[in-house]
Amino acid sequence: MVATKHLALVFALALSGVAAACGGGSTPPPDTANDQKTDGTSTDKPADPGGATDAKPEGGDAKPGDAKPADTGTGGTAATPPAAAGKPSTNIRQSQMLEDIKKIGLAPDKLQDLPKIGLAQKKKLMPLFQKALGYKDCNGCHVEGDFKAETRKIKITRGMWKNFVVALRDEKGGAVFCDTCHDGNEHNLNHADKKALETFMDEQYEDKLTRADKKDMECGTCHGDPFEGDIITKVWGIAKK
Repeated sequence: MVATKHLALVFALALSGVAAACGGGSTPPPDTANDQKTDGTSTDKPADPGGATDAKPEGGDAKPGDAKPADTGTGGTAATPPAAAGKPSTNIRQSQMLEDIKKIGLAPDKLQDLPKIGLAQKKKLMPLFQKALGYKDCNGCHVEGDFKAETRKIKITRGMWKNFVVALRDEKGGAVFCDTCHDGNEHNLNHADKKALETFMDEQYEDKLTRADKKDMECGTCHGDPFEGDIITKVWGIAKK
């Protein structure tokens, strides 16, 4: 009888172990994830990494056009520097007309003063003057219909010929002509910035031109000593009008 009770007890314990292993007596899992609760917080929404998803950037909502230009540190905003006034000065270059001068029967490195050149050859030089200075026609220097009439520009041409074409050479000792300095521009120097012009004259005229007489090329070669800025009026003595 005692043995029978022991067998019944062992059998009961075995059944309870099987039931526990199969989940018997426990609460079934919820049907959906929405029914789950964790620490009292609903799982309807995914967790927001790093904080609330409704957080706004510092300073409020950014809108197009709200961006401000960078401060330059001087109380203003960045600005494009103003362009230099007028056309830049024309650099010295090797003349492209020396062969044309030779065709006229003149030696570019042995030219005489303009008044000493024969009329026939002088007339053939005129188109070269016109091209070198960018003139449309002869009226750049002459009075229309009266080529013998003296004008200020004719006087200036004689001065340029004597003091530049005849007296100067390029940096290699070669002949120069009107296009060496003008290159198609009547007004070949920009006087708006005096300091910039001074630097330009040093780098172009003093450094890239030499003298036919082999003496040193310096400011006084053209401007005289003491220095005179107005070459045409004060040095050459050609009246303004």
